[in-house]
Amino acid sequence: MPTGRIDIARLRCACAGLHRISREFVHFEEIRSTNAHVLDLPADADVDGLVAITEFQSGGRGRQGNRWLCPRGAGILCTVGLADPAGTIPPGLLALMVPLALCDGIRAATGVSCSIDWPNDLVADDRKLAGILIEAHARGSTVRYAVGFGINCLQHAGHFPPELRDRATSLDLVTDQPVDRTAVLGAILTRLDQRLRDPSGWNVDDIREQWRQRAVGLGRRVCVLHEGRRHLGNLVDIDPTAAIVVQLDEGGRRLFNAVNTTLEWVK
Repeated sequence: MPTGRIDIARLRCACAGLHRISREFVHFEEIRSTNAHVLDLPADADVDGLVAITEFQSGGRGRQGNRWLCPRGAGILCTVGLADPAGTIPPGLLALMVPLALCDGIRAATGVSCSIDWPNDLVADDRKLAGILIEAHARGSTVRYAVGFGINCLQHAGHFPPELRDRATSLDLVTDQPVDRTAVLGAILTRLDQRLRDPSGWNVDDIREQWRQRAVGLGRRVCVLHEGRRHLGNLVDIDPTAAIVVQLDEGGRRLFNAVNTTLEWVK
């Protein structure tokens, strides 16, 4: 498996001229968490557009506290910092725009088409390819966002733990093209910048519909794990910023929010 580091000089060139993203790059050989790095910076630090990248995370996190495991140099482990002093980012909008930017960037750089697996994963060939973790802290009147994502790039089956080998994949496994991590990250940052640069052009309903068109699973059988109980039914709708709607086998439709719900597909 290639272990060359992400090339920051090339990345700067690829991102030259972006409006908001890539104001500053920081690149670590190893760090506990890129999200934690961005959120723990001093209150007066200018984080808007900061891009934190690492070759290895010792404490990478996913949704609901799950660990994000990635061999050194095998993936893209990145957090983009955003500062929102004027409250211009509507609640939940980042949860829509970030996965769309990842899908578009990955396809532009590799030709791989991804789908969004509610609430915060990307899948290719029905296997997990990437995860997204967006966290926010209030700093006075400013909200600081850490927009984190991890993408499996160069792994093969033996690099995944046994319990994940049937459920995870990497770009190298789903494309015949050489996978250039620097090019993939540059394409993603460019697409994310395009979506963030002009708040006056945001149409939340249109962005939500774009998200739904990329979502997997509508109409499929699901098992929902919610507050210690299992519920079987059919997934009939998704509100990407709030909840899934499930037609339960036991009768009735029910909304399940993303905070304390885990979704499993039933074959």
